Amino acid sequence: MMKISGLWMILGRGVVILGACWSGWAVWKNLQDYPRTDDAEVRANLVGVAPQVGGSIVRFYVVDNQVVKRGDRLFEIDARPYEAEANRARAKLENVRLEVRGLEEEVKAAEASLRVREARASYTASHYERLKPLLKGNFTSADRVELAGSEAESAAAMVREGEAAVGRARSKLGIFEGRNTLIAEAEASLRDAELRLSYCQVFAPCDGPVTNLQIAAGAYVAAGQALFSIVDLSEWYVLANFRETDLGRIAPGQRVKVFLMADRDAPFVGVVQGIARAVYPLATPSRVVAGGEGILSRIEPTIDFVQLAQRFPVRIVIEGGAGKSFRMGGKAAVIVDVRAKMGGDGWIQSQPGKGFASPLRDE
Repeated sequence: MMKISGLWMILGRGVVILGACWSGWAVWKNLQDYPRTDDAEVRANLVGVAPQVGGSIVRFYVVDNQVVKRGDRLFEIDARPYEAEANRARAKLENVRLEVRGLEEEVKAAEASLRVREARASYTASHYERLKPLLKGNFTSADRVELAGSEAESAAAMVREGEAAVGRARSKLGIFEGRNTLIAEAEASLRDAELRLSYCQVFAPCDGPVTNLQIAAGAYVAAGQALFSIVDLSEWYVLANFRETDLGRIAPGQRVKVFLMADRDAPFVGVVQGIARAVYPLATPSRVVAGGEGILSRIEPTIDFVQLAQRFPVRIVIEGGAGKSFRMGGKAAVIVDVRAKMGGDGWIQSQPGKGFASPLRDE
C-alpha cells in the first residue's frame, strides 16, 4: 500500500509539473501571439491657433473647452489699422490708373510726333534724290544739293529721336506681355491689404474643442503668436511604447485592442500605422544635441542601474470613431494581434472583446 501511495504521489507531482509547464508555455505563447503593454497614451492632433496679423483682440467668440466646427469664428482683432491700409491701397490703385491714362496720352503724342517726323524725312529724302541728277546738267547748284542732303539726314535723325521717344513713353507705361505692370502692382498691393484685413477675423481650422485658452480681450498679440489650441477630433491614435524585443513581431496593418483607463470594460479596435525608427538614447545628456537629430521621442527609463530594453512608440490609429472617454494624454493599454494583418481573420474581428481582460493596473 505504501508503494502504491508513493506511486500516486509521484504521478500527482508529475501531473502538477506537466500542468505548470503547459500553463507556462500557454502564457509564453499568448504573449508571443499577442504582445501587449500598458505604457500607452491617447493622442490626437493639435492645431495651434495663431493670428496672421498683429493687433489688439477686440472680442472672443468662444470659451475654453468649447467644441467648435470648422469655419466658426474664434476671435477678432482690431481691424481699424488694416482698414486704413486697405483704403490707402485702394486710393493708390485709382491714382495709378489715372497716371496710366496720362502715360497712354504721352505715348499717343510721341507716336503722332514720330509720324510728323517720318513725313518730313520722307519728303526731304525724295527732294534730295530729285536734285542729285540735276547737278550733272547744271540745272541746279551744288549748294542746293548739299543743303537738301543735309536736310534729309537731319530729318532721318529726327525720326530716330522720335522712335526713341516713343520707346521711352511705352516703357514708362509699363506694358509687359499685354498687361500693365503698374496697375498689376497696385492691384496686388490692394489684394494684400484686403487679405490682411480679412485676417482680423480668425476662424476655426478644424472641428474640435478649444483647449488652453488663457487670454482675454484687450490683449495685444503678434502675428504667429499661438494663443490656444484645438484638438482635431477627426483622428484619434494611441502611442504605445513597446520594448524593442517585441518590435520584431509588430508590423503596420496588424489589428489592436485598446483599453482606456477611463473605460476599461469596452475595448476599442485600432490598427498599427507604424513604428518609430528613432528615439533619444537613454544616456543622452540633453534633448538638444548636435548632429542633425532634430526632435525625437524620448522614453524615460524606470530605473538607472539596470540595462533595460529601449522602448519605441508604436502608433495605433483608432477605427470606427472614438468615444467620449477619449481625451488626449489619457492612459491606455494595448494588445496587438501579430497573427493577422488588416483585413485578415484575426481574433479582434472574430471574437471582439472575448477572452481578454484589460491589462491596465490600478495605481
